[in-house]
Amino acid sequence: MSYFVTKVYAADTQEPPQLGELFNSLDNIIQWIHPIGVVIASAILILGGYMWMTSGGDPNRKQQAQGVLTWGIAGLVFLFLVRGLIIFISRFLSPGFTGP
Repeated sequence: MSYFVTKVYAADTQEPPQLGELFNSLDNIIQWIHPIGVVIASAILILGGYMWMTSGGDPNRKQQAQGVLTWGIAGLVFLFLVRGLIIFISRFLSPGFTGP
């Protein structure tokens, strides 16, 4: 039975992780995801513009293109709001945050 149990000592010399370390890790993840999301949202906007130009006056295709454009813009707004919110919360809660 002792094969599955590890010894735990109460006198651990490492300090617990700080909140700033969590926010720095979160910021590193966002720095990778944000540019990819911006590229995808920009591609969706280009697709929506192409759909609009090639709709040929057809109201259904024009409405579909408007929907694509609307969701592309909403995606960009969401990306920038999330990044700004994370930076704001990080700076407010953690003085050790070293992000942008």
